[in-house]
Amino acid sequence: MPARVAIRRLEIRGLAPRDHPAPSDLERRLVDAARKFLPDALGEAVRSRSGEAVLRIRRLEVAVTLDADFEPRTFAAFLANAIARELGRASERGSSDGVVCYASRPIYLAALLEALAERRAAERWWLRDAEGLRFLTTAQAIRTAAMADVRTGLEALASLPALRRMAVLRALTPVESERILGEFGREGGAASLKDCAEAVGRAASALPENASALAVYIEAFARKSALAGETLAAAARLWAEINEAERNAAPGATPFPLPEKQAAVQRTSEEEAQRVLASPAGGAHEQEARRILAAAAGERSRPSRPEPLYRFTPFGGLLMLLPDLGVSDIAEATSAWPGAPADAAALVAYAALGLCAGRDRFAEYLGDGLWRELFGLDPRASASAVADRLCAFDDDLWSTLAPLAAPLDRFRDARFLLAPRGLLASRRAARALAGLARAATKRFARRLPGFGEASASFLWANVLATPAALERRPGGWSARLSRAPLGVLVSLARAAEGIVEAPSGARIVISRTPA
Repeated sequence: MPARVAIRRLEIRGLAPRDHPAPSDLERRLVDAARKFLPDALGEAVRSRSGEAVLRIRRLEVAVTLDADFEPRTFAAFLANAIARELGRASERGSSDGVVCYASRPIYLAALLEALAERRAAERWWLRDAEGLRFLTTAQAIRTAAMADVRTGLEALASLPALRRMAVLRALTPVESERILGEFGREGGAASLKDCAEAVGRAASALPENASALAVYIEAFARKSALAGETLAAAARLWAEINEAERNAAPGATPFPLPEKQAAVQRTSEEEAQRVLASPAGGAHEQEARRILAAAAGERSRPSRPEPLYRFTPFGGLLMLLPDLGVSDIAEATSAWPGAPADAAALVAYAALGLCAGRDRFAEYLGDGLWRELFGLDPRASASAVADRLCAFDDDLWSTLAPLAAPLDRFRDARFLLAPRGLLASRRAARALAGLARAATKRFARRLPGFGEASASFLWANVLATPAALERRPGGWSARLSRAPLGVLVSLARAAEGIVEAPSGARIVISRTPA
């Protein structure tokens, strides 16, 4: 594509002989010539250049020499050619100090979308496109940037590795996700619904269980771009509906028999099905597509299905607290409980860690299957089932944990850490878990230079409230944490580096998103 150059600020410094009779007039002529004729001259100078590369240059200096009695167009042409030469040299050198080079527009846009998702775009001078988005919410900013050129936005998201792409998509609200999928669905494509259903089934097998229709669409497009279009979007939506029904099936029931799946699809996707049936690509293969998608969803629901390769959690910062949780001490205390289940220590430690994120997020944490897996608990259990198990422990059992708990000597710690009524059976259980959580946050705070007395709420808001994307590796996980508001403090303490071991025995290699 033809080259395009945008100059945010142009500063002209003219050097004239000491005895020049009118230096101010010379300065005015230089500025006027640049203002009137440089845009056209620069367009002409770069016209012969083409390519997909995107250059971001913080400062570019060029020098031209010409007689003081110059023609304005001549000066503009000299200056434009000098700028074009320097741009070419910068492109050949690649990224360096003050120069950031992207191989294509989609790759540049992918970097912008990642920075928007991490709320760090405003800090990066080479992502100036983010300036016009700073008054939008994160989800709105991502949607606006991606939809400025729909095809480029689709290619940008598809170019990201699955782990990083899902971190961007998780920043979207369901409404914005659906709006983006609707726009992507208009991007051509004439494949049959049967072919799209097969592609969606393969794509979904590489994604987390709760992947959105948009995530499945992009993964399918990344594998085969010719499928992009309304039919692929329809197949992705059908998959999401069927898969959600699978995940919500009653425990112990036969995982959603095929007729029931088809009824669910018919009930929840009538408008989508009608649109597909009205298109030449859809009608003949609609039932076959449903059969394929239902079979794929059923395959994922079987106990022998492979574990998801990628997982994402809004509680990623809690990984840094694992070494300070005191699981072995909790295990020793709970070992004296008469008739306690074998996983009592893991269950208590799991709940105490969740409260480090605060009472307002405790129910959401209990519903995060990743953390149950890391503690060796049933990852498919519901949040209510976990709460019921905690409620089964009586007050005498909770009293044995009192020596391990830190006192809630500040009102803000008690208000932040005490679990909401209804999730635990008694006040004593709530105080025991809150005390264990406070003990863990105190131990962690002592590792932060100058913040040894920080409150639990301060630590969450400024250090721990970071999402994480995890990739399954042999023997454990690789975790990539987003940067916290006090990221410098985390760096000094080296708290987000190295390997931690989960109570389940899984080894987790932690790293942070680069600055």
